[in-house]
Amino acid sequence: MCRVNEVSPELCTGFYAWWCMAWGLFVGAGYTLLLISEQLKVIPKVPMYYRILFIAFAVLGFSYLLAGALMYIGMQYDQPIVFKVGKILSSAFAMASLPLLFFTIVHYSTVRCLCQYMKRRWNKG
Repeated sequence: MCRVNEVSPELCTGFYAWWCMAWGLFVGAGYTLLLISEQLKVIPKVPMYYRILFIAFAVLGFSYLLAGALMYIGMQYDQPIVFKVGKILSSAFAMASLPLLFFTIVHYSTVRCLCQYMKRRWNKG
């Protein structure tokens, strides 16, 4: 995404922060609802390894939401440490969702923007 010369690192970074928050909420809440539905017997009982995967992806989804929020807060309140924690935290979900490729491609195409943004704004990268 940021390899296009017309897209600024600021715009790309803002997009990625909102991307993380939206998909983190969607994935985290979705897997949490699956776990609740199974406990309420709305869906048939699932094997234990599915339940473990549901819990893992619910936690990863909410951590992606937190990563996006931290990046956004770091951008808005000029906090490079908070931004960097969000940047690092967002990598966990991207690596865990590697078989999907969708999140991984977006993550690795925006990492360059995140680094350019940090270098321009805080002279760190």
